Amino acid sequence: MQLSLYLAKVLGVALVIMGAGILLRRRYFVPVFGAYGRERLLRTVMSVIELFAGLFLVFGHNVWSPTPAAIISLLGWIAVIEGALFLLLPDDAIESVLEAVNRPPLYLGGGAVVVLVGVYLAGFGFGWW
Repeated sequence: MQLSLYLAKVLGVALVIMGAGILLRRRYFVPVFGAYGRERLLRTVMSVIELFAGLFLVFGHNVWSPTPAAIISLLGWIAVIEGALFLLLPDDAIESVLEAVNRPPLYLGGGAVVVLVGVYLAGFGFGWW
């Protein structure tokens, strides 16, 4: 449980900051993520980092109860799957997916969800509820 509390604090605060950045600067992020599909070296390096981070979470914290711990484990699995897909899929497929989801209105919903999940995890980790 100590690891779950620690990870809830770290991931919660990080998600709140990232979600707020996405909400406040979504027009900035559209070209950034648009270029992500074309920048092979950046995509490869970031995918390897994401894969390792996800694997560390999956192997170090594969806990599915209570709900905050399950969210942390789910984030680990999502990172593993996303990192692996970015490494394994052809460039055309990655660019097609990024073009479909890289739209400012989607950043509003996505950023809000990220902030809410972050607040929930941070609240659990810091004992606010």
